[in-house]
Amino acid sequence: MNTRPRSSVVRPLMALTALVGGLLASAAGAVPARATEPTPSVPGPAGSPVPAELAAALAYAACVPGGETAADTAVANQVRPSMNGPRLGRSVNAYNVSCARVITRTVKGRGLDKRAAVIAVTTAITESTLHNYTVAVDHDSLGLFQQRPSQGWGTPAQLTDPVYATNAFINAMLRKYPNNSWMSGDIGAICQKVQVSAVPDAYGREVHDAQLLVNALWNTSADLGVLEFYLSDNQSSTVATRPVFAYGNSPMVPITGDWDGDGKDTVSTYDPTTGRFYISNNPASGQAQYTFLYGDSYAVPFVGDWDGDGKDNVGVRMGNVFFMRTSPVSSATETTQSVAYGDAPMIPLAGDWDGDGKDTVSAYDPASGKFLLSNNPATGQAQYVFRYGDPNAVPFVGDWDGDGKDNVGVRMGGGFYLRTSAVTSATETTHSVAYGDSGDLPVIGDWDGDGKDSQGIVR
Repeated sequence: MNTRPRSSVVRPLMALTALVGGLLASAAGAVPARATEPTPSVPGPAGSPVPAELAAALAYAACVPGGETAADTAVANQVRPSMNGPRLGRSVNAYNVSCARVITRTVKGRGLDKRAAVIAVTTAITESTLHNYTVAVDHDSLGLFQQRPSQGWGTPAQLTDPVYATNAFINAMLRKYPNNSWMSGDIGAICQKVQVSAVPDAYGREVHDAQLLVNALWNTSADLGVLEFYLSDNQSSTVATRPVFAYGNSPMVPITGDWDGDGKDTVSTYDPTTGRFYISNNPASGQAQYTFLYGDSYAVPFVGDWDGDGKDNVGVRMGNVFFMRTSPVSSATETTQSVAYGDAPMIPLAGDWDGDGKDTVSAYDPASGKFLLSNNPATGQAQYVFRYGDPNAVPFVGDWDGDGKDNVGVRMGGGFYLRTSAVTSATETTHSVAYGDSGDLPVIGDWDGDGKDSQGIVR
């Protein structure tokens, strides 16, 4: 059993987040914490844009593993004649495109509208001319977004990880613009409200170029095309133990569930642009067996067994309300139950925390790195509240030891960290495995029916 790395341990290069902290509260003798308890404030102002006269002399790191690709060169050549912004303009190159690509991919992987990627890329063009700077010139500002460790954005290593930095920016945007209010209004003004720059009028000049880049990358980049699944039956395996297969296309996002009650999970997808689920018991065939709309476009999907029948079903979170589909995925009839739990910026989770065979909805707060778990979310109160992973980690849920009770985990760069001590326990133990690259999307499931969940990635 591995001990989870603490905050004093330097995390691997390109890690999405480091794991820190421990259990803050448990149900044993503790007053349940409100799931809607106040969360930490948004990080403070980021740095000013890197001066053009210094930009060429500063050290910077690759934005994606392996560096830019031939496809990045093709996109640069495609957009260059039309670029006209003062920061990047017609000097755009493959490296700049690779940085815009990882921003776009990260935003799209969260199921957000393309406008969120335009806002993020506009900010990165303005702040760093799409360079992942590893040397600070304005106080301690670093990375694509010139975010400052001293202002609470993250550690220097995190802020030079483009995936982490993008997620930190997007989380700040979602908190400052709740209920999708970022979908309208002046993009330059939105960038300024999130970053709080000393040069507020600089962003608006780069919106045109950001739109060109995102339009070119949103549907044509290889990273944003067919979804390929790499699944492992072994929690300690660093490579896929099953044949790689493709299912669905971007902008779909992956989900997993046991749709037929055979004890094995299969992957499926959700299309945020339409609100449609594509469910399959045999995804290697490439064909969906059940296709249906549920919830609004750009809702956040989740999966669980709501009635204990051994079959998973879907749900969506809209605002702070969880909507759980109670009619089988094979049924044309739609019935629903709902519950309000947590705050809107939190990420929805579902798990069987007490082993009664039924999943209950819970939440993860990316701003604080806290899990807020409940066996009875209708009360609005969390029974178990603990911090596992740094803010802006990618959370997931699974039964790691086959005891019938789910536990949590976080994705960190190319690693999966599985919390092996019970959610009720103040003792914290962890099993970790390196699997995939930092930009890959994690998926969790019991692929072989042995009662234990294991890791997978989608790219």
